[in-house]
Amino acid sequence: MIWDLEFKVFKTREIREDVRREYDQSKSRLSILEEQITNWPKDKDEGDRKRLEDQVVLLKRDVERFEAQMKQLDLEVNGAKPSMEYPDGVQGINHQIDSLQELKGMLKEWLT
Repeated sequence: MIWDLEFKVFKTREIREDVRREYDQSKSRLSILEEQITNWPKDKDEGDRKRLEDQVVLLKRDVERFEAQMKQLDLEVNGAKPSMEYPDGVQGINHQIDSLQELKGMLKEWLT
């Protein structure tokens, strides 16, 4: 069971890394688009500028979604102490592994 949970932690961290990469790419694209909008020449078409502004709105939504996904994955692995957001706290996979390691030690002690 410990190995199963350790594997789950490994895979969750892999997924988080993929999400982080997407997050970084989106932040980079967002920065480029915002710079293009602020430096928009007055003689260029306003319709193109409006399309860029629409893309900025979509990218901001994606960035927020990626942040929420990373937070949820971190919560799943590391858990959380009781707080306003989580009154009972959240038990993470690492806590479960620690509990099983402790149980393993108690069983070894009991068997000897």
